[in-house]
Amino acid sequence: MTELTPAAIANTLSQISKEIDELTDELAVLDEKVVRRRQNYKVAYAQAFLEAGGSMDVRRYTAESLTGELLFDYELAEQKHRAAVAQLKALRDRLEVGRSLGAIMRLEWGSA
Repeated sequence: MTELTPAAIANTLSQISKEIDELTDELAVLDEKVVRRRQNYKVAYAQAFLEAGGSMDVRRYTAESLTGELLFDYELAEQKHRAAVAQLKALRDRLEVGRSLGAIMRLEWGSA
């Protein structure tokens, strides 16, 4: 926001609001991916653990080695979700800054 006019501020706030709406929709999709990938991992891990033979440690490490890629996919989905949440927070912060600028502009225009 280089030009501080009421129209520029309103335009910027409108754009940020649109970005928040889009990111909120994306966040719902990312959240579902996290849930699905977590469930896929847990089921595959349990199945691999139950099918493995040997001591508890051997079974656990066997299950971990067989489901490592699923765990990675799950953790990557979580990371993408966290990044989207952080981006949404940043957009909301920008929106608040814009609102503050708008209020300041209204005060200045009212006293000019």
